[in-house]
Amino acid sequence: MFKNWSTMVLALALAIFTWFLVTGREVVETWLEMPVVMTNPPEGMIIEEGLVDKIQVRLRGPRGLVDSLASQHLTYPLNVSSLKIGQQVLEIDPDKLPLTSSYEVIEIKPNRLKLMVDKRITKKIQMEPAWAGKLNADYDLLEVKAEPPLVEIRGPATKLRKIENAKVVLEEDFLEKVPDQWAEDVAVELDEEIEASPAQVRVVARFAPKMRDIWVKLPLKVLEPEGFSASVAQDYVRVHIEGPVFLFRNNEYRKEMDASLLFGGRPASGTFDLAYDLVLPEGCQLLKRNPETIRTTIKKK
Repeated sequence: MFKNWSTMVLALALAIFTWFLVTGREVVETWLEMPVVMTNPPEGMIIEEGLVDKIQVRLRGPRGLVDSLASQHLTYPLNVSSLKIGQQVLEIDPDKLPLTSSYEVIEIKPNRLKLMVDKRITKKIQMEPAWAGKLNADYDLLEVKAEPPLVEIRGPATKLRKIENAKVVLEEDFLEKVPDQWAEDVAVELDEEIEASPAQVRVVARFAPKMRDIWVKLPLKVLEPEGFSASVAQDYVRVHIEGPVFLFRNNEYRKEMDASLLFGGRPASGTFDLAYDLVLPEGCQLLKRNPETIRTTIKKK
């Protein structure tokens, strides 16, 4: 009984050994994905198109060895030291595959890479600031400027040569109250492969009310000096002023205007051409007055 048991164990061991021997020598084919790793890249060079992340290798070899490939981290070293600017073709060299002679390489996909190579450069470009928004009809946009006005960009030479400026747009609506100035940080928008430094610029917009000029007739105030009487050649003046359009939409602005005769520090009897003082609404300026002086006769009471 014991003899039979020993014989059975020996037979089982021989069967297993024979199976491993046969399967180990069995030749099979498979596809293997292999990541591509660049080596020796030239300084400042970039590959714009054509580079793949991995290649597929169809190979033949003993089943045991082929099965073991799954646990190995094999990569294909792509030597790019000889690249120059422009379109170039690099062959995938089977001899550079990290495989032993036990494997037969049947096919590689792709078997060549058609690369578009460029050089990375830097240059400075002008910012073109703009304001986009709705504005109260009584106001004008005076100025839009970017701070800083120049930005350094870095990227492929073929693309940077075509770029001389970049637009930065400030978007804001002012339909009612309009500030004298408004500023925001705006991103410099360029292609993804182009970097800007700084990546944002300060865009500043300045506004001002629309102006118009009008003639206004004002009554002349005469505050007689103590102990004297005064008579004037006319009891009104006309002034030519410039001010915001919205201010003149009604006559309320006249309440903020005043014309007063000036007698000076020590009045005396006689006839004089006296100046007069003007008070104007905020935001208005005097263009002309008519008359320039008022003929005034002063008498002692």
